[in-house]
Amino acid sequence: MLTLEFTKNLEGRKNLLGFSGGVDSVGLFHALRARGIGFDIAIVDYGVRMSAKDEVAYAQALADEHKKQCFIYHAPKILKNFEAKARAIRYGFFEEIIASKGYANLILAHHLNDRFEWLLMQLSKGSSLGTLLGFDGIEDRRGYQIIRPLINVPKSLIYEYCNAYEFYEDTTNTDTSYKRNAFRQKYANEFIKEYSAGVRRSFQYLSEEKSLLYPKTALMQLGSIYYFAHNGDNNDTLSLYRVDKILKQMGYVLSAPQRQEILKSRFSLEIAQQYTITKGKKHIFIARNCKHLSLCLPKRFKNIARSLYLPPKIRPFVYGVLLEMGLGIDAMAEYLRAKDL
Repeated sequence: MLTLEFTKNLEGRKNLLGFSGGVDSVGLFHALRARGIGFDIAIVDYGVRMSAKDEVAYAQALADEHKKQCFIYHAPKILKNFEAKARAIRYGFFEEIIASKGYANLILAHHLNDRFEWLLMQLSKGSSLGTLLGFDGIEDRRGYQIIRPLINVPKSLIYEYCNAYEFYEDTTNTDTSYKRNAFRQKYANEFIKEYSAGVRRSFQYLSEEKSLLYPKTALMQLGSIYYFAHNGDNNDTLSLYRVDKILKQMGYVLSAPQRQEILKSRFSLEIAQQYTITKGKKHIFIARNCKHLSLCLPKRFKNIARSLYLPPKIRPFVYGVLLEMGLGIDAMAEYLRAKDL
C-alpha cells in the first residue's frame, strides 16, 4: 500500500485527479480508490506519442469501470517550447473543469523523485530556497487547492505498487536531450534509490524553514489582475518569490536572468511581452497583456488613479476590468477605495 499524505483534505470533498495513464497517476488512482476517497479524472492528449489514443481510451475505460467522470481534452499541436506550453494547456484545462463543476481539490501525482530532480536542476542554475524546493504538498489556488499525496513517495515504490495494474510508459522519458531526463538518468534515480529516507527528511526540514522565510500573504485579484501587499523596499526577495509563484499559476516560468531583471527594474517591467509587473505604494501588480493596454483613459479616471497611487502601468488594466463590470467613473472610484487599492 502506498503511503499517502493529506488524505484528510480530500475526504468528503469533490476532487479532480490529473491523469496521464503513466505509472504515477495510475498508482495514485488505485491508492485513492483503496482508501475510499472520491474523485474524477482529467486527461490531456497532446497528440505527440503513438500511444496517446490508447492512453485516453484506457483513462475512459478505467473511469467507466469505477463509475467516475473522465474529462478529455485534445490539445492543439505545440510547435515550440513544448513543456511550458503543455503545462499552461494542462492547468488551463484543469481550472476550467474545476470552475465549471465545483471541484475543491486538484490532485496531482508528483512524487519524491520529481521534487529531487527539480531541486538538482535549480541548484545547477543558482537559485534561492523558495525556487529550489519547487512545489509544495498543498498549494492554495484561487477557489481550489492543489494536493500532492505522493510527494514523499519514491518512484520505485510506485512501480512496486503498480505490479498488479496496467499503465503506460512515456517513451520520451528516456530522451536525454530533455534537460530533466538527463538529470533523472545521470543523477537523481540512483541517488533517490539509495538515500530516499534522508532526502525525504531534508525536504521536511527545508520546508519548515521555507515557511518562516516566505510567510504566506493574501493574494488578491481584480478580474485578470493579481496583486499583493508589499512591505516597502524591505524584502525584495520575498516579493520576487511571490511574483514567481503568481506567474507560474498564470502558466509562465521565469528564467534566472528574468528574476534579476525584475529586481533591477524595482518590479516595473514587461516579461516576454506577455505580462506587466508594476509596483505601487502599497501593492505589486501582475497582469497578462491584453486589449486593455490600448484603452484611452478618461481624465477623471486618471485623476482617481493618481489620488489612489495606482501606478501608471496598471491603470489601463484596471480601467478595462471596471468597464467590463459595467461601472461608471464614480462607481469605479468607490469600488477602488473599497478594495483599498
